[in-house]
Amino acid sequence: MADPIVPPSPTAPAVPDVPEVPTGPYVYDYAASPQRQIVMPKTVPLPSYRTYVAEQKAAAEADEAKWKKMQADFELAKTKAEAEGKDAPKPPVRPVPRKDDNDLKTPWPLEAQDADLLRLQECLGAKVEEIFEQAGELTCQLEKGSILEALRLCRQDVQLNYEMLADQTATHYPAATGFAFSVVYHLTSISRRKRLRLRILVPEGFTPESACAIYPGANWMEREIFDMLGIRFANHPDMTRILCPEDWEGYPLRKDYPVVGLGQRDISFREDRGGMIERIALQKAGQLGINLKVPKAD
Repeated sequence: MADPIVPPSPTAPAVPDVPEVPTGPYVYDYAASPQRQIVMPKTVPLPSYRTYVAEQKAAAEADEAKWKKMQADFELAKTKAEAEGKDAPKPPVRPVPRKDDNDLKTPWPLEAQDADLLRLQECLGAKVEEIFEQAGELTCQLEKGSILEALRLCRQDVQLNYEMLADQTATHYPAATGFAFSVVYHLTSISRRKRLRLRILVPEGFTPESACAIYPGANWMEREIFDMLGIRFANHPDMTRILCPEDWEGYPLRKDYPVVGLGQRDISFREDRGGMIERIALQKAGQLGINLKVPKAD
């Protein structure tokens, strides 16, 4: 006679569902992939002549303080030696910087001397935050609300005459103070064979004016910036995503976006009968031991 079925007690705790542990030589955990671990940058590598001058001044002050400390320590040691009747220590010698004979010099930012940069500063006045030259390139940083006026000046001014917007891009700086993105406009003067970079620093949520009214080629460039970084441009004719679907979560070129994505493109490896997609995914996740021996048929 079979034992009677005893119903579970209503006070008994529910047994949690234990997920199935995958078997095989490799255990692929997509969420624990090394490329998903985000390390936010602690510094802001934004090229700036003002920052470079401040760093040089701070380094010179630190060197002077170190030299004064060496002199004070020497005077103290000398007084102590005289009191004990010992020989005085040798006076300190200030270290001389080594001569650098390397022909590869670091292209540090330089004070602006180019006529185009000086022209922009003359016409825009306080709207220009900074101008400098670096590695033969001209950079003008503007107040974020004055970019359209600066672009119109570069396009219409006879002395400047930058006919083409060669490129427009942006960079995410999550560790910065006072701004989150830099939007950069690369202008080219074909008639004068010259290039100029305009730059604005914008916080999260700020909408710069679209450059389409002056340079129509900015249409798809600004759409790509919006798609990849989430920066919207005011008065743009069609501010829609260009690479990702409309329902895509996040912006792939931000520093807080994992390299392998947020999981929107996870695929079912069961449909990959040849195993090629799974092999590539495992290799990118750093969990694949590659067999270097070529299999041979016996």
